[in-house]
Amino acid sequence: MNFRTKQYLRKRFGDYYQNAGLVLPHELLKREWGFILFDELPEVVMRRHKAFFSEGEALEYLRGMVPAHAYHSAAYYKFPGAGTMKEKQWQGADLIFDLDADHLPLKPRSYAEMLSNVKTETRKLLDFLLDDFGFSESNINMVFSGGRGYHIHVRDPKVLSLESAERREIVDYLSGTGLTVYCLFTPEKYIVHESGKSKKKELDAPKRIISFENQEGGFGWGKRVSKHLVSYLRKLSSKEEHIALGEISSAIYLFDGTFEAPPKETKEIACQIFQLKMEHPSWSSKRIIQEIANNTIPESLIQNILSYGSGARKIINIARSENAINMIQKDGIVDFTGVPQFFEIILQDTINEFGVQMGTKTDEPVTADVKRLIRMPSSLHGGSGMRVVPLTLPEFEKFEPLRDAVVFSEKEVQIEVIPPLKPQNSLVEMKGKSISVKEGINSLPEYAAMYLMCRGAAEYA
Repeated sequence: MNFRTKQYLRKRFGDYYQNAGLVLPHELLKREWGFILFDELPEVVMRRHKAFFSEGEALEYLRGMVPAHAYHSAAYYKFPGAGTMKEKQWQGADLIFDLDADHLPLKPRSYAEMLSNVKTETRKLLDFLLDDFGFSESNINMVFSGGRGYHIHVRDPKVLSLESAERREIVDYLSGTGLTVYCLFTPEKYIVHESGKSKKKELDAPKRIISFENQEGGFGWGKRVSKHLVSYLRKLSSKEEHIALGEISSAIYLFDGTFEAPPKETKEIACQIFQLKMEHPSWSSKRIIQEIANNTIPESLIQNILSYGSGARKIINIARSENAINMIQKDGIVDFTGVPQFFEIILQDTINEFGVQMGTKTDEPVTADVKRLIRMPSSLHGGSGMRVVPLTLPEFEKFEPLRDAVVFSEKEVQIEVIPPLKPQNSLVEMKGKSISVKEGINSLPEYAAMYLMCRGAAEYA
């Protein structure tokens, strides 16, 4: 980023800070502040251990220094401007969640799709915070980060004193880490087998989802297991017999850990196996192999898949029984007698559907770090030129970041795009427009030009 580009960006950021209605954080006098200035870019030099003694002083600093990035602490300190953490005297911290689309497992095809994916994860997180933890909407502050995701600040007095380990446990709960069948289900009854002088106590299905014992319809992860299971069974009941048998049998087969074919191929093969077996009950495994794979799959795979057929039919019968579905929904009672693996399969599927994916290396530590700096809501993000937008929960649902976080004008600005042009910078999608970009001189709407310059993909021309 050359000097002219920095000067232009600083000028336009300065215009924003002079005219925008800035939202300063709760208890700002107890916060530590940190800033990254344009003069030092592209080096990232965090100027932290800053404190303000009034709102006016904070606003004057922002409008005078015009930072590329502005942060404040999640924590509250007695002496926030002290030079060491010990001297600051920590007094508590908001519970912070940072969901960044760049760290999700799904690989999006565009920036817009990336932001859509992270919004889905944010909805999941809100569901946990409101329903499971019972936080009031008034104690939850949402913020679009100005880049690739959302920050959630929980300011309920009950969480302020939590230490790092306790906050990490919250993250584990949100992601489903450590959840087991034994955490969620309890046996409806036991059967005792005599074995010489000892007695062996074994579980006799059905099982009940534990959270349903205290509340009709359940709560927490138990409620999510019930919801996922009912949805799965209803979809299963509408499928053709051989497809349903193949889907369930392949899932059990893969759960048991035998991988004689890739998972996707195993499911397809299983469906073909049951279709042929239903059409030709007398066919042997060898005959089925000849028909579907020209002897390219082992006979043991056919035999193993068929061996799970009776268990799969048990699941299908449950799916087709309205009484069984009602028992799951109302009482949390699930009868997978003879198919114990299916409890584990459903639990893992539930975690995949409802668990919040926060990124194992980057986003989880944000929640556990009680001394973390977080972007100031209503500031500008120096890596995108977009506004860090504070949101209420109703506003979040309607919020479109590539429209609502764009603050710069439509006027044409000339920039020089630096080669090599990365694919992700070749198309700027903002304010409902798709703007193609090429290497060299481009004349673009200012908001698109600012975006590319902030990303380091272009210089001011």
